[in-house]
Amino acid sequence: MGDPLGDNGGSRTRPLSLTLSSERTLTVSGYEEQLHARAEMLEETSELAAAVTAILDGASGAGIDPRAIVSLRAAVTELDPAGGAPPGYQAGDRTDRHPGTGYRSDGEFLEAVSDAEDQVLDWARDTGQLQEQVIAALDVARGDRGRAQRDLQAARQDLAAAYAMPTSKDCDGCHGRKAAAISAAEAAINEAEERIRDAGRRISICESAAEILDSLTRRLQAALQALRQVPHDLGEVYELIYAFIRRGGKMPHLGRWIEGETLTPA
Repeated sequence: MGDPLGDNGGSRTRPLSLTLSSERTLTVSGYEEQLHARAEMLEETSELAAAVTAILDGASGAGIDPRAIVSLRAAVTELDPAGGAPPGYQAGDRTDRHPGTGYRSDGEFLEAVSDAEDQVLDWARDTGQLQEQVIAALDVARGDRGRAQRDLQAARQDLAAAYAMPTSKDCDGCHGRKAAAISAAEAAINEAEERIRDAGRRISICESAAEILDSLTRRLQAALQALRQVPHDLGEVYELIYAFIRRGGKMPHLGRWIEGETLTPA
């Protein structure tokens, strides 16, 4: 998937760097919206769920024992929590099992599981990269708010000082200087308050994105754990059969998928 906010064939360009001075706060605040939009895109993991569901279909066609695919179903649930329970699993009977209906071997089945694990792992890496960008943006926004709050305090002190400036009847420009000082202080107050509001909005967006990514990370880690459990489950369910094969035994035709042999029509 690559860099979550990188160039994608020219369709997207990276937003301005967050290392610019605080004066750019209002002009590039759209960066946080882009981070949030990307978090929402990554949150949609139905693509990964569909890949694991396809493995379940192949396992069903091969007649794999339902006990060996419990973790696959758990992975689907994590990757598509809004989709409800995974589709029912039916391994079929002997008449359903024929060439072309499922995985031809346990090796092919486990390779598909490994490929799905790699996809989820890539997704998790992209999520982690985006989390780092969100944390950095949140730190910058909080820093901008802190500076704006300090500037607001200083501007209010300047305003108080401006109102306290003395004037005389024999004006030598004192009234104008006082009015200018008051106007400058009021403008500084307004600007600082606007920066505080903008920083607060950006902080809120980043915090929302962080919540999305935290939840997504937990789901992806759970899905990875489930997928990594599949080889263990398969070995446990078929423990006696694997031991039989290791001793040189040969499975009947309807069990050949464990050895990876192609069935020969009678």
